[in-house]
Amino acid sequence: MASVLLIDDDETLRFITAEILRSAGHTVDTADDGKAGLALYKVKHHDLVLTDIVMPDMDGLKLIEELRQTEPRPRVIAMSGGNAPHEPCYLATARRLGVERTLAKPIFPRVLLRAMAEALAEPAQPTEAPQSAVKT
Repeated sequence: MASVLLIDDDETLRFITAEILRSAGHTVDTADDGKAGLALYKVKHHDLVLTDIVMPDMDGLKLIEELRQTEPRPRVIAMSGGNAPHEPCYLATARRLGVERTLAKPIFPRVLLRAMAEALAEPAQPTEAPQSAVKT
C-alpha cells in the first residue's frame, strides 16, 4: 500500500480521513497546514499527498507549487469544500498546477480511495519549474 501525507486544518476531518486510509492499508502522516506538510514531505517523501486548499500559514495552492519543485515529485490530490462561491476556482487552479486529481468536499470514502488508486496507478510526473497559477 501507499505512504500518504494528509494535510488539512480541520482536525476532525483529518482524523476521520486518516482512519479511512489506515483501514485501507495505507500508512498515513498528517499535518495541519501546508508549511508543516511540506516540511514533513521533505523528510519522508510520501507516495501521495492529499491536501486541502484553504488553510492557514501556507495554503494548498502554494503547497502544490512548492511540491512541483521537489525531488521526487509526489502525486497530489487536492480537495476543497464549503459553500463559498469561490471554492470551485480553487480546484480548477489546482488542476492547472498539475495535481493528479481534485475532490470536492464532502468526500465519500469509496470516492477518495478510488481517486487515490487512480492517481497512484499513473506514472509519476517529472519535476519541473512551475508556471505559477497563483497570484502572490
